[in-house]
Amino acid sequence: MPADFDPPTIDFEQLVQPHRVHRRLYTDPQIFGLEMTRVFAASWCYVGHESEIPEPGDYRTTTLGLRPVLMTRGRDGGINVLLNRCAHRGTVVAGEERGCAKRFVCPYHGWTYSPDGRLVAIPFPADHPAQDYSTLSLGRLEAASYRGFVFATLNADPEPLDCWLGEAREALDTIIDRHPGGEIAVMGSPQLLEFAGNWKLSWDNAADGLHATFAHHSYNTLGETVDVETVLARDPGSTPMVSKALRNGHMVVDQRPGIPQGPWATMRDVPFREPLESTLADAGAAELLDLATGSMLNLSLFPNLIFVGNQLLVVEPVAVDRTRLQLWLTSAPGAPPEIDLLRLRVDEDFVNFGTPDDLDMFERVQRGLSIPEMEWIDMSRGLPDDSTADGSVYGPITSEAPQRRYLAHYAELMTTPAKTRAL
Repeated sequence: MPADFDPPTIDFEQLVQPHRVHRRLYTDPQIFGLEMTRVFAASWCYVGHESEIPEPGDYRTTTLGLRPVLMTRGRDGGINVLLNRCAHRGTVVAGEERGCAKRFVCPYHGWTYSPDGRLVAIPFPADHPAQDYSTLSLGRLEAASYRGFVFATLNADPEPLDCWLGEAREALDTIIDRHPGGEIAVMGSPQLLEFAGNWKLSWDNAADGLHATFAHHSYNTLGETVDVETVLARDPGSTPMVSKALRNGHMVVDQRPGIPQGPWATMRDVPFREPLESTLADAGAAELLDLATGSMLNLSLFPNLIFVGNQLLVVEPVAVDRTRLQLWLTSAPGAPPEIDLLRLRVDEDFVNFGTPDDLDMFERVQRGLSIPEMEWIDMSRGLPDDSTADGSVYGPITSEAPQRRYLAHYAELMTTPAKTRAL
């Protein structure tokens, strides 16, 4: 594996205990540096959706553990995930967020690559000794797709994607299959948010069923003013909603048992709701209204993809105390267009009135964790854990079992690093 440049000896089993974790996981720059290889490079990470690059030559740029990467559609229709770095002098080859290119030409010295990463031309080749261009291609990542969702890894011996997803496939299939024909797509460009905090704070929050009662007080109050009882406003411990801690750090929060009337019944008025509802009713498609809001099944695929509502939330580490979040809205291509119009309006609701609460809490936590005299973070709510036959843990959404389980998986990755390489 690439050298960690004489990494410090860190006892992650000591830092991640069954009921508490040490503040260093969130504040230590050396630990953050190790995470970029031991977690992000060695795990399957979400890099994009096939609908974003429908035609040969289409591409999108993103990152994988600070590494600039390219997701491309080859001439043969195949999906490639490449390191966005020229083999010559290391220049980032593609600088735009997305586009379509028959060739990628390095802007520094003109080396030219095909969409599948092969070096096809060097300017003035007589001056260069290379005879075998195959050794000078763009670095390739192992890539695999599950129902249109593309994941990639630099792990030299990765677990097959289906096995890595494991029990999480059931929740992912449910999210996809609620769309007509099982067809889902990703809309346009993401909304980009940043917060001054460690990337794991967003992960701690993803399966936290208790915080909404307190952190989202203003959102809940706003719902009360229009006589809509949101699921967030209830005593979460008194509902049949459940959380699930799965293998490989994946997590699920299932709110559906607490909303037997369906997701749309929990949605307060949004702009253009009435005319769009009327149009769907007139077309005999009122039963599709639940598609306009989320499935109420939040799925987190460790370490960087969270399904919440009709959004994909991609967690992008920037520094030990800074994280970028990409919020991608999904569409339902097989549904009437009114559904996607309503999705746009619903998407604006929580992002504007709820998400700022979360970002504020993340930054408050990061500031609090700067206090060296208070070393430990308590995560004991819901103990003892009760495991099922497949190793999953089911409990009320107030349990911190999902946080404990993903951090235990994290500690394993950090303690026994996998070999990583570019193909």
